[in-house]
Amino acid sequence: MSQFLNLSQHASDEEVHYLTSLLVYHLVDRCGGELQFTPEDMRQIREKLASKMVQIRLGNDLRLRIIDRLPELR
Repeated sequence: MSQFLNLSQHASDEEVHYLTSLLVYHLVDRCGGELQFTPEDMRQIREKLASKMVQIRLGNDLRLRIIDRLPELR
């Protein structure tokens, strides 16, 4: 099951995944060119995100939010 909920009428799921990659690049670039995670950090993030998903809305702006996963998508 995808961790992304695409609420965009302007982009396909494939385009949303591509935009997400661009946003990660943008985030790393804005943080000085490097983000570092330990294996424990990644485990904790995955554990927390097991019941969450990223909601993507694309209109005039691109908006990402982390929301509770809908019961029917668990």
